[in-house]
Amino acid sequence: MKRFFVTIIYSLFISCAVFANGTGGVEKTGNSLFDQWIADTTTEIELHVNFDSLEVYRKKAESLPAMIIQDGIELDLEVTVRGKFRRRTCAMPPLKLQFKKAGLRALGLNTHNDFKLVTHCTNDEAGQDALLREQLAYELYNTVNPTASFRTQLLTITYVNTADGSTITSYAILIEDCDELQERLSMDNSSESYNIPAEKINNAETLALFQYMIGNSDYGTKMVRNMKLLKGADGTFTAVPYDFDYSGLVNASYAKGMNQYNEDNVTDRTLLWDYDTAPDFNDAADHMNSLKDTLLDQVENFENLSSSSKREITKYLKGFYKDLKHLDFSAAK
Repeated sequence: MKRFFVTIIYSLFISCAVFANGTGGVEKTGNSLFDQWIADTTTEIELHVNFDSLEVYRKKAESLPAMIIQDGIELDLEVTVRGKFRRRTCAMPPLKLQFKKAGLRALGLNTHNDFKLVTHCTNDEAGQDALLREQLAYELYNTVNPTASFRTQLLTITYVNTADGSTITSYAILIEDCDELQERLSMDNSSESYNIPAEKINNAETLALFQYMIGNSDYGTKMVRNMKLLKGADGTFTAVPYDFDYSGLVNASYAKGMNQYNEDNVTDRTLLWDYDTAPDFNDAADHMNSLKDTLLDQVENFENLSSSSKREITKYLKGFYKDLKHLDFSAAK
């Protein structure tokens, strides 16, 4: 693993210069913590927090003080339980990590400090497999839309309970700070923009086909669920999805089919089109077809995923491409 290091020049010259970006906000210059970590193909960290207290906080919005150690570097932060289903049922609830900005500045980093951490739901091999599969889903979407997609980093985390010193090690997925995503795209977060017509969302069809490909019905466009809707200066919108754990590709042990779509199993597919106007999937279908070999190669070359999972996912994606040849787009729900 590459060393996480900070050069003397970063420590001495922390730039305070800022300038307005396309979002009307302020652009943070220099590398972020995420930039540093994503440079490593694997990143190992320790997360020190009172997990006994965290259990009590599962149903609360309050945060707990914590510390992350990565390659000898210590960073203070606040940890908050997030999510809905997984916070109630999973062995390790999903977390929000908010790093202290002073600590980031001291390392010569910018102050993008707010991250989602996708944690393991079950303390077994299936829980690790599900995390790897969900990371793969993020990477597949990054191939489909390299710019307007969340960057994610697969971590190996040793969770240290400061209450008793006990530890557990697991994979986890770090999701890029949403502000950093907006800054990269020079777009605004439109969290209050609901029921946006399809003609104003520049990737509506491609997103729908991708979600269909991975078998994910756990999202919504009208109410902007499990996605960020970003608005550009020209008034158009881009949807950026996240949370793929209820997809057929991940096939998590706790996931089930969506009753409202008459899905019996989580691997059942439903083509969702939650707009008032009819879709035109021709360009999106051509785009997905052009990426077939690339996406299948990504599955085959994905590190740490078992051969059996690769075979299962490959078969599942090939099923999508078989469907795509004769899919009745007019039947989209």
